[in-house]
Amino acid sequence: MARTTQILICLGICLALAACNSGPSSSGSSASGEDEAAVLERKADFLSGLLSRRHTAAQALDELMSALPDRVWLTEVVYDAAGVQIKGNAPTNNLLSDYLARLEGSPSLADMILRGSAMRTARGREWVEFFLQAAVRDPGGTPMPAGVTPSARLEELEKAFAPRQDTAQMLRELQMLALDAGLQMTRFAPGVEIPGEFTSELAVAIEVAGDRADLERYLFGLAALARLWLVEQFSFRAVSAEDPRSEVRASIAAKTHFSR
Repeated sequence: MARTTQILICLGICLALAACNSGPSSSGSSASGEDEAAVLERKADFLSGLLSRRHTAAQALDELMSALPDRVWLTEVVYDAAGVQIKGNAPTNNLLSDYLARLEGSPSLADMILRGSAMRTARGREWVEFFLQAAVRDPGGTPMPAGVTPSARLEELEKAFAPRQDTAQMLRELQMLALDAGLQMTRFAPGVEIPGEFTSELAVAIEVAGDRADLERYLFGLAALARLWLVEQFSFRAVSAEDPRSEVRASIAAKTHFSR
C-alpha cells in the first residue's frame, strides 16, 4: 500500500512539472519577435543595397564620356565592381591633362591614376595613347527613414522584385531596349537561375554593337527598367582605335534579381 502511494505521488509530481514546461514562455516569445524583426531588417538592407547599385555602371560610363575634351576619345573600357580600366587617344598631353582634371570630381569614380601615355605615329599623324585606372565608388544602401517600420520599408523595396520573366519575354525586352538605343544586339545568353536567401538571380551575357553614346543609352535604359537589372561587368573596344567615330563592340554581364 505504501509503495502504491509513493508511485502515485511521483506520478502526480511528474504531471505537474510537465504542465509547467508546456506553457507559453514570455521570454521565448520576445526572442522570437526580435529574430523576425532582425530578419526583415536584414532583408530590407539587402534589397536596398541591390537597388542602390542599379545605375552605377551607366553613371561610370557617362562620367568618363562627358568629361572628354574635344578631339579626345576612348578606344577601350573594362568595368567591374572593383574598378575601371580606360584606354584612349588624345592629340596632345595637354588635352590628356585636361581630361584627368575633369575626372577629379567624379561622383562614381575615385583614385584616378594615369598608368602611362605614349606617342604614336601613323600615316604622318601623331597622337598620344593613354591608359587610366580608377576605383568604383560604393553607392551604399538607402538608410531606413525615421518612423518607418522594417515591414513597411520592405514592402516598398519589394516592388522592384517581380516574379521571374520567361526567357522569351526577357529576350524581347532586351532586344527592344537595344533597338531603341540604336544598337545591334549580337548575342544573348541566359545562365542558370540561382536561388538566394532573399531573392533568386539569373545572369545574362549580352553583346551589342554601335557607337559609344548608344551604349551609354542602353546601360541607362537597362537600369531604368521596372524589373531590377544590375550590370556587373561591361567592356567595349573600338573597331578602329584611330577613328574617333568608329563603332564599338561591347560585352555586358548583367544579373536580374526577382522574388522567390
